[in-house]
Amino acid sequence: MSYDKDYDVVHEALSQHVQLDKAEDQEALRSLAQRFSIRTFKEDDSLWELSTRTGQLHFILSGVFAEYLVDGRVPHILRFYPKNRFAYSEDLILYSTNPATYATCLVEARVASISASALAEYLVNEELGGKLLPSLIVLSMTEYRNTTYEMLQTGGIHRIHAAIEQFPDILYLIPRKQLADYLGISRASLFRSLKQIEND
Repeated sequence: MSYDKDYDVVHEALSQHVQLDKAEDQEALRSLAQRFSIRTFKEDDSLWELSTRTGQLHFILSGVFAEYLVDGRVPHILRFYPKNRFAYSEDLILYSTNPATYATCLVEARVASISASALAEYLVNEELGGKLLPSLIVLSMTEYRNTTYEMLQTGGIHRIHAAIEQFPDILYLIPRKQLADYLGISRASLFRSLKQIEND
């Protein structure tokens, strides 16, 4: 895929999260998309780390990432970032504090990224910028809420079905222990459920 096509994809994704009232808005958004840089990530590369000091807004063009929260020394998966999803550390982008999470590449990926400073400059100088960041915040919080609701409202096997539906390759991407932790069930329950799914 050419960089021009990548930028078109980023522009389209941004346009879905901000109200475009006039032609100048469309041009400003296209200008912002052109400021993203494209990079390839290999498996286990970090999108951001606990030691990262400068934030970036990322858009996943291909591949899959997982975001982890460390409890003591044990990492717990918070959420996944598949293709066509924005990804960023709220701590770095919104609060300029050290991140409490880190994000790792699970499958080789291409990512479009823009620095928090470049994004802040756009937010200050462009009228449209004031609409974009709140939309991304709402998007992030909605994803957290939906994931939490899904985990609270359904049994183990339904959670597995939902996870597989959202991320078909999830069973091949992460260790069973981490998957059980993410789904909020024991490994024994996970194996029983997977066996049942295989037999259905």
